[in-house]
Amino acid sequence: MGEEFSWLGGKQLEKLIEKFERMLEDGVQLFFDVDEFEYIIDYYYDMHDISMSEKAIKEALQVYPSTSSFNIRKARVLAYRKKYYEALELLNDVELLEPANEEIYVNKAEIYSLMNQFELAIKEYKKCLPYSENREDIYANIAFEYENLNDYPKAIKNLKKALSINPESENLIHEISFFFEITGREEDAVKFFNEFLDENPYSKTAWFNLGIFYNTLELYEKAIEAYEFTIAIDETFASAYFNIANSYSGLKHFDKSIRYYKETFKYEAEEAITHYYIGESYENMDNIQEALVHFNKALELDDKLAEAWAGIGRMFIKEGNDKTAVKYYEKAIELMPLNNDFKYELAVLSLKRTWFEKAEKLFEDIVENDTQYIEAWVNYSYSVSMSDGYEKAIEIIESALTKNKDDATLWYRLAAYLYKSGKVKQAYYYIETALKLDFNKHTELLDFMPELNHESRFVELLGIYKGSE
Repeated sequence: MGEEFSWLGGKQLEKLIEKFERMLEDGVQLFFDVDEFEYIIDYYYDMHDISMSEKAIKEALQVYPSTSSFNIRKARVLAYRKKYYEALELLNDVELLEPANEEIYVNKAEIYSLMNQFELAIKEYKKCLPYSENREDIYANIAFEYENLNDYPKAIKNLKKALSINPESENLIHEISFFFEITGREEDAVKFFNEFLDENPYSKTAWFNLGIFYNTLELYEKAIEAYEFTIAIDETFASAYFNIANSYSGLKHFDKSIRYYKETFKYEAEEAITHYYIGESYENMDNIQEALVHFNKALELDDKLAEAWAGIGRMFIKEGNDKTAVKYYEKAIELMPLNNDFKYELAVLSLKRTWFEKAEKLFEDIVENDTQYIEAWVNYSYSVSMSDGYEKAIEIIESALTKNKDDATLWYRLAAYLYKSGKVKQAYYYIETALKLDFNKHTELLDFMPELNHESRFVELLGIYKGSE
């Protein structure tokens, strides 16, 4: 609505509002044409001054009682006050007089949506399609109602219709990408964008989104190619450089990742997260000093970036400065208390330093938040086995198995603790359970108990289950 009266100009609109308010104050009837009343009503509505909007509607209807646009606006105000049925009744009356008025159906649809009657909202939007000059927007609105119904395939179908009307709409391209993403239809998205780009080869937004889906599918070379087309169309598209860097990280070409991350700084202000990723790339190249430079630069730009605090912590671990690393991890966890990976890394460090109580508290917190964090369960049980013995460790693994009964890693570890606590027969029973679930993971058991390599019964079992793979 703001766009409707923007052409009037700020001063003209201000004078119009002053004139209307003077009329109310003086109680003298002044003349306003239909358009002026619409501007006044819409102005107050947009300013959320519903009381004044209602007064303007009342004045307008006294002068122009048969003008439908005022009754439509009245219905909108009634809906704002949650008088939905009254609003719908008024709109139905207007519809009888002007069945080809798009505004009626759009407002009815919006009201039904507010009432969570999404099917009826869709019905109203469809009714106005033959009369609409904005069919692109109508199809997009239908898509959003299907989203409310969790019917994402129909949402995508209607967004495609909207995009066919306006293929240059970046918003529609991003919306359809969102629906493909949340439904896990990456391959369908790749097919759609390739077909779309055959008809619209200069759509940088489509190339960019195609790159995102290729990257999600770990087709990094194809992702890079799509992003490069984006840059060929618009060399200032900073996010494309950033995503190329991410794709090169996926290929483990960290030197190229760094180059493209730095390229973003030519086209947008330096961001903390970008410096963090540069630091991570240097970390993957075992260049600790350069990694520290960029992790610290990230904190200069945003001292609340938890990833950078944890990154510095990792570098101190690599340098053997564990006590300082702990401080950085604790800061990262303070900033992101729900990040289990930070807690896990600190817990593993604590376990290494035999700070069992600290490690166990962290591991316990992790598995309470994420019962499927298998590495945390395993290390939690190991820490307890070192501090309280195998019986307690067995209890923890058994607890883990109640939530992850098909995880071979946990069965192998349960067998190990049983074996070490002298319950050999029971241990072998669970070794067989684990071998049936995942033969290849028996190496985890051997890493923990290499002495089994020399036990004939175990070697015999490996021969049996290897042959049955």
